[in-house]
Amino acid sequence: MRKSSIAATATALAAIAVIPAQAQSAGQHTSHKCTPHNVAFTASGKLESATLTQSAGADTTSRRDDRYSGTVMVDVKRASHKAATGSQTYTLDNDRVKFYDANHDGTADQPQPGDRVKVKGKYTRLAKKCDQTGFTSTTNVRRVEFRAAKAPKTS
Repeated sequence: MRKSSIAATATALAAIAVIPAQAQSAGQHTSHKCTPHNVAFTASGKLESATLTQSAGADTTSRRDDRYSGTVMVDVKRASHKAATGSQTYTLDNDRVKFYDANHDGTADQPQPGDRVKVKGKYTRLAKKCDQTGFTSTTNVRRVEFRAAKAPKTS
C-alpha cells in the first residue's frame, strides 16, 4: 500500500511540472526587450527659431510655476543616448523654459537665432533587433534652457 501511494504522489508531481513548461512553449510569452522604452536625453546646439507662449504661471511673480507651449527649432550639435542630431523641431506642451538675462536687470531676454540651447526630455525607442514596422518614435520635451550666444574670439 505504501509503495502505491508514493508512486501516485510522484506521478502527480511530474504532471504538475509539465503543465507550466507546455504553456510557455505555446508562444504565450512576449519579450520585454521588444516593447518601446523611454530613454532620457539631453541635446544642445544653436537656436534656429522659437515660437513660445506662456501657458501657466503668468499671474504670479514667481518663475517656478511658469510653463510654456510652442515649438523650438534647434541645430543640434551634441545629443546623448543616440538622440537625433542636426536640425530638429521640438514641440513643447506646458513645459519648463529657462531664459537668460544678459544685462542682469531682472527681466528675461527673448531668445534670438544663434543663441545656445539645451533640451532635456525623453523619447521612445525599440531595441535594434526588434521588428521596427509600424513603430514611430515620440519625443517628450520636459525642459528647455536658453543662453546668450558666445562672443566671437578676438586675437
